[in-house]
Amino acid sequence: MLKLLGFEFRRIFKSIFFWIIAGFSVIWPVLTAVLYRALITLDLSDGIKFGPVRLGTDEIQYLTWMIAVAFITELPKFIALFTCLHIGRDYSDGIIRNKIISGHSRIAIYGSYIVTQMVATICLCVIYIASALFGVAVSGIGVDLNGGEMFARFATAIVVFLVMTVSFTVLAVIFRRRALPLILSILIALSSNAVASVIGYFNTPGKACDGYLEVRNENYEELVELGYLDDDTADELIEKNDKDAYMGIGWKIFHPVYVVSPFGFEGDYQAGGVTSLISNSIEYQKELDFSNHFITQSFMLDDMAQVTPQQYRKIDSMQISYDELNWIYIGKSVAWMTVIAAYGFVVFRKKNMF
Repeated sequence: MLKLLGFEFRRIFKSIFFWIIAGFSVIWPVLTAVLYRALITLDLSDGIKFGPVRLGTDEIQYLTWMIAVAFITELPKFIALFTCLHIGRDYSDGIIRNKIISGHSRIAIYGSYIVTQMVATICLCVIYIASALFGVAVSGIGVDLNGGEMFARFATAIVVFLVMTVSFTVLAVIFRRRALPLILSILIALSSNAVASVIGYFNTPGKACDGYLEVRNENYEELVELGYLDDDTADELIEKNDKDAYMGIGWKIFHPVYVVSPFGFEGDYQAGGVTSLISNSIEYQKELDFSNHFITQSFMLDDMAQVTPQQYRKIDSMQISYDELNWIYIGKSVAWMTVIAAYGFVVFRKKNMF
């Protein structure tokens, strides 16, 4: 196994494509930081000129995070290409067959591919993050890592990304022809952000809704006691604006997918790529808060019993800390990597290499 790992690492180190991706990981985040610095300081009031950077702590933290974590949306297509081309040629060149003839077990061959591709991905992600932090610093925006807490989020993002790397590797290993795994991997890479955005939209926990409705119903009771509503009207509104009205049919379909998969990371962590930098809200979230969903829905449903901010804070599951969320995503990602890798080995173990 160690000989195979050394062999694969040497191949990766000598790969021109790998160094092209590494170069992109250096240049692109720096250019992004410089460009965004220009955009936020552009002054067109008297010709074209640039003013000083005037950003608050939350804004600097947000920009630091968004520019650095963009690797999760910028790198997948490159990793997909590199993985499929790098491993795919091993079939056409007879490298896998030669490894077996040399006495290496299939599990050692398979494991060497998984391990080396994961390490390569981690290296590229670290390069991207380091370059982004350098770019944010030299551009004048400033780097603020929230006391180092942001590194835990970076680590979580890398683990989530590795699910795709393992998927690309498995596809490249189980198919002898390069075209099919390459097409499938590119489709996964290009669609992952859109899928994650859809799934992440339905991230509100069912317990948060139950707690919200309990508090809201108590507010209706108070409105009845104060004489603003009669019992029949209150009961009618409570029945009309139930859990289904607040969560919708889409939540029933997509929330279970959100619960069991790493999809939704981009939404939960404000990691939607460089395009998210045009968002109206530029604030680094200290916790994931679901109250906005109910505020919006109560307005759309014309629900009279308004829940106050103080009441929202007391509802279980209405907020979740990123410390807890990090472990949730790491756990789900490791589970999915294990399942995908195990399935890939079952197929690879039975393949005819001769």
